[in-house]
Amino acid sequence: MELLQQQFFSLLQAGLWGKEPNIFLFNYPTDWKQLYVKSKEQCVAGIMLDGIQHLPTDKRPPRALYLEWCNLLMQMEENNQKLNREIAALYDLFRKNGIEPVLVKGQGIAQNYRNPLHRQCGDIDLYVGETHFETANELLMQEATAKLEETYKHAGMMWHGVEVENHRILINLSAPMADKKLQREIARWRNDLSLCPKLNIDGTMVNIPPTAFNVAYILLHAVSHFLNEGIGMRHVCDWCCLLQKLNNEERNASAQLIKDFGLERAARVLGVILTEQLGLPPKYLVFPPQEADRKKAVWLLNDIWIGGNFGKYNPQGKKRPKGYWSKKWQTFKQIVKRCIQMGSLAPSEARWQPIRVTQNMLQVQWKKLSKQ
Repeated sequence: MELLQQQFFSLLQAGLWGKEPNIFLFNYPTDWKQLYVKSKEQCVAGIMLDGIQHLPTDKRPPRALYLEWCNLLMQMEENNQKLNREIAALYDLFRKNGIEPVLVKGQGIAQNYRNPLHRQCGDIDLYVGETHFETANELLMQEATAKLEETYKHAGMMWHGVEVENHRILINLSAPMADKKLQREIARWRNDLSLCPKLNIDGTMVNIPPTAFNVAYILLHAVSHFLNEGIGMRHVCDWCCLLQKLNNEERNASAQLIKDFGLERAARVLGVILTEQLGLPPKYLVFPPQEADRKKAVWLLNDIWIGGNFGKYNPQGKKRPKGYWSKKWQTFKQIVKRCIQMGSLAPSEARWQPIRVTQNMLQVQWKKLSKQ
């Protein structure tokens, strides 16, 4: 591993766990500008800056870059605080209208971090289910400034200046038999919200998925994006921080779900990165990696390092064409290519993913035509 990567992961570990990085790595010339760029590409700039605080002052970035990094962190904290306020407002709106949503990913996962406000935030994902989906959309549109593209799973809109995704379907597996197990498990706790832990977000108690399910869900979400376009280190850190919070019962339950969903190999391969690059003690892993997983982990880490968050920074990536169907065709070709190249991470998903993507696209188009 080159020096820049070693420095990157040393600082990332320090930020995640609040410990001193390997100071000897910074006795060599440090390309701080490139570390800053990489931290943004991987969506972990806040965690990296936390790690930098544990370096001696003479080994930190140049003043101008350090101040720029601090300013970015301040914006990140403000964005997180805004999202937390809007989650509270959304719950108030929905509950007044008899809807009890479940907060997924994002701000719920952030609470597992040492400093939740330093996780780079994105949008707000709420799972309301099929029954309340249209009503929730109508409520959101009363104050939305823009409606974003609707997919078979969710409707997106800009609400109070933040992007909100209202989910009728939480997530799917492409492999049919595994997806049946997944949907049964989701229905089990969606129909009995007493099974969902409660989390205090800006003074409002919100529902989040059961912990064991959440472990499998965050892994599935990462694998799905990896097969489609790529993932960044934020996805990996999310899973890492979640695993670190599990008790033995939750770990065993999540292991069974991961097996049921056909994701055991992905869990083992990702586990290598968690222990060797992020410093997670092996006792927290759901499955112990095998020797063959280590070679695959090198390949996975390289794809993450090159592509960054959602593969946006891959130099081999092609520009998006103009036109709806041209974009869809390019996306389909990219998914097929990645499923062939990367499919050994989750074989059953890779075999079915192109078929599932095609089905979902056709469903969306049929729904649009039926509304005309």
